[in-house]
Amino acid sequence: MKNPNKLQAKIMKYKNMSKREKWHQIYSNLWVTPIIYAALSLLLFAVTVWADLKMEFGNMIPSILSVNYQLTQTILSTLTGGLLSLNVFTFYGVLTALTTFAGQFSPRILKNFMMTKVTQRTLGIFNGSFLYVLFCLLFLNGETASQYCLIPVTATLLTALCIGAFAIFINHIVTWLQVSNMTGDMKEESVDIIENSLLSELEPYRVDDEATINGQIPEDQGHQISLDHSGYLQTIDFVPLIEEACKDDLIIRLEYKVGNFVFGSTPLLTYWKKDTTTIDEFKYKNMFHTGNSQTEIQDIEFSINKFVEIAIRALGNDDPKTATGTIYEIGDLLINISQKAKFTPYLTDKDDNLRLILQNLDFDDYLYIGFASIRHYARDNVVITIEFLKVLDAIAQGVSKRDHQAVWDFAVYTASGFEYEYMHFLDNRKFYYALFNIAKTTGNEEGYNNLTKKLSKHLELSFKE
Repeated sequence: MKNPNKLQAKIMKYKNMSKREKWHQIYSNLWVTPIIYAALSLLLFAVTVWADLKMEFGNMIPSILSVNYQLTQTILSTLTGGLLSLNVFTFYGVLTALTTFAGQFSPRILKNFMMTKVTQRTLGIFNGSFLYVLFCLLFLNGETASQYCLIPVTATLLTALCIGAFAIFINHIVTWLQVSNMTGDMKEESVDIIENSLLSELEPYRVDDEATINGQIPEDQGHQISLDHSGYLQTIDFVPLIEEACKDDLIIRLEYKVGNFVFGSTPLLTYWKKDTTTIDEFKYKNMFHTGNSQTEIQDIEFSINKFVEIAIRALGNDDPKTATGTIYEIGDLLINISQKAKFTPYLTDKDDNLRLILQNLDFDDYLYIGFASIRHYARDNVVITIEFLKVLDAIAQGVSKRDHQAVWDFAVYTASGFEYEYMHFLDNRKFYYALFNIAKTTGNEEGYNNLTKKLSKHLELSFKE
C-alpha cells in the first residue's frame, strides 16, 4: 500500500505545481530534452522512410540529386562516426564547464548552466541527429537504394545543423564563463523569482494596514502539524493553503520558511480553529514540498546566496573586479525587493480575515543575507570596503524610505567591523566620504558625527600622516 500512496502523492504534488515549478522540475535534468529530440528524430526517420519508399519521392527528383546505394552508405557511415565524436566532445565540454563553474565560482550555479536553452537544445540536437543517422544506416539495403532521396539529404542537413549548433554551444560556454554574463543571467532569474514568489503569489494577500487585523492574532496555544520526514522546504502551495484555511475557518502560522531545513516530527505549522470540528491535516501536509536540497523556485534567499559565494571566491582569488561586480548585482536585487515587497507576515482573505502568518524576512534581513559574509571576508580590504559602501549608498537612493534606517544601520555595522592598522590619507578620505553620502541619503547626519567620533581613535595614526 505504501508504493501506490507515494505515487499518488507525487502525482498530486505535480498537479499542484505552478507552471514555473513544472518547468523547473522537468528541465533541471539534462536527459529530458535529449529524449524529446530523440523521439522527434525517430518521427522524422519514419516520415522520410515513408516518403522515400511509399511515396517514391526518389523517382520524382532530377537525376542530379539522386544518390546511389554506395554513396548513401558512405555518407551515412561517415556521418554516424562524425556525429558520435561530436557528441562525445560536446559532453566533455559540458563536464569541463561544470567543473570550472564549481571550482572557480560556486557548485550551486551548475543547475543554472544546465537549464539554459542553448545547453539543453544543443545536447538534444546532437543526440537526435545521431539516432536519425544510425537508424537510417541500420535500415539501408541495396534493393531499395535507387528510391533513396530524402534520407541522405536529411542526414546531411542534420549534420550541418549539428555543426552550427556546436559553434553556438562553444560560444555559449565562453560567454557564460564571463562573470558579468553569468551574474546577469542569474539576476534575471532572481528577479523572476521575486515577481512570482513575492508579487503574484503573496502580495495580493498581504495586509496593507496591520491595524485591520487587530485582535485577530492568536495568543493561546494552537494545534500543531508535523512532517514524518526531514528535508529542505522547497515550495509551499500558498494560494491553495489560504483557500483551504478559508473553508475550514483556520488561522495558520508557519514555523518554517521556504529554504529552511525541516526536521522530522518537529512542528511544521500551528493552526487555530474557532469550533471543535476536526480537519483533514493530511491535505495541509501535501501543500508543503520537501527535498534533499534547496531550490530557487520560491527561495530568493538561495538565489542571493549564490551571488555571495561568487563574491567570496573572487575575494579569495584576489579578483576585486569580479567581487565588486557581484556586489553591484546583489545591490540591484535588494532594490527590487525593497520596491516591490511589503514585508508583512500577515496574509488575509478577501474579507480581511487573518488566514496565514509567515516566518517573514524584513529588508534588514535581506541586507544581512546579501552582504554580511562579504563584509566579513573584506573586513581588511579597504578598496573593496569603500566600493561596498558606495553600493550601500546606491541602494539607499533606490530603496523605499521605509528601509533607509536599515541601510544606515548596516553601513555602521560595516564601518565598525572594518579592521585596519593603517589607512592612507586617500583611503581615509574616500572611506569617510562614502559613509557621509550614506548618512546624507538616509537622513542620519547626526549618526554620522557620532560614528566618526568612535572611529577617530582608530585613525589617529592616519591623521598624523
